[in-house]
Amino acid sequence: MKWYNVQNSKMPTKPKHSKPEKETKEEREVDIGSIHEELEVPVSSEVVFRKIWTIRKFTKSISKRDFVDSPEFRCSVNGVGTFWNISIRFWKGPNGKKVTNPVVVCLNLTGCETEETGQARVRFQFGVWDASIKHWECCAISNVVLNLENKKNLLSVGYKSLGILDRHMDQSKDVKIMVKLQIIHSDEEVHSLSRDMARLMDKDSIEKDTLIECENDNEENGTNSITVHSWIIRMRSAKLGSKLLEYKNEKNKHIKYKLDFSCYSHNLIYELVRYIYTDKVDNAETYASHLLPLSTKYKMPGLTGLCERTLLETLTPGNVASILLLADENGCENLRKAALHYCEESEEIKGCIHTGKTLAWRVMEMVNPDLFLEACESIGSSSSNIDSTGSWSE
Repeated sequence: MKWYNVQNSKMPTKPKHSKPEKETKEEREVDIGSIHEELEVPVSSEVVFRKIWTIRKFTKSISKRDFVDSPEFRCSVNGVGTFWNISIRFWKGPNGKKVTNPVVVCLNLTGCETEETGQARVRFQFGVWDASIKHWECCAISNVVLNLENKKNLLSVGYKSLGILDRHMDQSKDVKIMVKLQIIHSDEEVHSLSRDMARLMDKDSIEKDTLIECENDNEENGTNSITVHSWIIRMRSAKLGSKLLEYKNEKNKHIKYKLDFSCYSHNLIYELVRYIYTDKVDNAETYASHLLPLSTKYKMPGLTGLCERTLLETLTPGNVASILLLADENGCENLRKAALHYCEESEEIKGCIHTGKTLAWRVMEMVNPDLFLEACESIGSSSSNIDSTGSWSE
């Protein structure tokens, strides 16, 4: 093989007095056509779209307008294309004038392209960027069922009222609003493994041989029960399976085992059972802090991860202390580190610790002083500034 000798070669030089050739229209238009993204996945329900809308000079922008709309964006998966935008609308005060804080953030379906019409469940979640600590503050997840068909009509899917504070504005006074979108086709849900397992969970069957006793949510005293399959319990959690007690039930001769969760609410244990069967939890934001201790106690790492992700998405200056304490108590190092990182550079959290306004910080200082000092160090405070004899009311 002959190597090209760079040192001895002479690079071509541009003529000094040559006139530039006139460019044609085709040469000036380097980019031809357009490209859009379309996903192909085995199960579209596993895809979560995340779209971020940056609003330049937020306060100035909204003061001059009666409404604000984002550019349209497309979510296309497995041949079904949906078009959306985010919009901001305003409440009106008693005098009829618009209120610029809080604002109403809306999610709108602007059109759909599909070969086959049908229903789909849409899960969406709004968030606003906290520029001071570089973290998303997320709202609760919402669900709505839509009919997807070829049309270009505007349809408002849902809205949330968001307060935009100084911490949400970056140095350029811009604000970032996020929406997460998940589009789940009805026929896909019907034939999924998760859905089949949910039907197995709900179906009364002689194969259900285990009784779970839990607290009755509707009565002050008394218990409620859930029947499950012992083989599923053992398969999903060996630790929980070891807690199965032999049991005879005169009313149901098929029952062979019992699990005692009488000190936990029925709704909470039902969500634990739902996860065991389907890998999913309904209203995770409500139950995550209660399910996390159960997941670590019975060694269910998948549920632990789900709870950690949910709690991370719902971190606020008001709840970070209780989440940090929860993470430390249950040995969730990733959540613990994330909560400590959230505390950094937050003047609002620093103010809570210095003034002693928040009950959760007082509790942490009393029950876990080492963790409290670590949190103080992460926000630049070397020692406790809370008077322990103060009021316990928030």
